[in-house]
Amino acid sequence: MTLIELKNFLLDHRQATLGEIAAHFSADRELVRGMLEVWQRKGKVSYTLAAKCQGCSQCGTAPIEVYQWQG
Repeated sequence: MTLIELKNFLLDHRQATLGEIAAHFSADRELVRGMLEVWQRKGKVSYTLAAKCQGCSQCGTAPIEVYQWQG
């Protein structure tokens, strides 16, 4: 995964969770988070925390990180 591939993924999907991005690229979440931080510092990606769905146990206990392209 390159920064450009990550950018194109977010442009195509408008917004995605950290888990969705990591799964798409078969990459470690920390690696993806680090690459997203590059785009955040440039003001191209925004980040929010979404509440869990309360309906399943697959999300874990942490809030869901949602990223969106701002360009």
